[in-house]
Amino acid sequence: MEIFRHDGVEFTAINAEFMNDGSLKISGHDMGPFVEKFWGDDDYEYWLFVPKESIHDFILNLLKYVFNNEKKITFSDCKKILEEKNISHSFDFWA
Repeated sequence: MEIFRHDGVEFTAINAEFMNDGSLKISGHDMGPFVEKFWGDDDYEYWLFVPKESIHDFILNLLKYVFNNEKKITFSDCKKILEEKNISHSFDFWA
């Protein structure tokens, strides 16, 4: 399910889905001049995988973060929550 989309010169789409094994996959896709300047290609894809047994901890910490901030949450915020709270996850990317 697409949960965020920004169209324009700088494009971003964020999707979230539950996998067959019960894990949560949050994926992103960025395109545009900034991506090309940073990565040398105008296309960058990235993924967070949260195993089934870690989803509850992630969701509770995500809710705490959202309720205590006025800004929109980003993919990087999700990654930061997982890392800072030592919640089991994996990250990968393709550029």
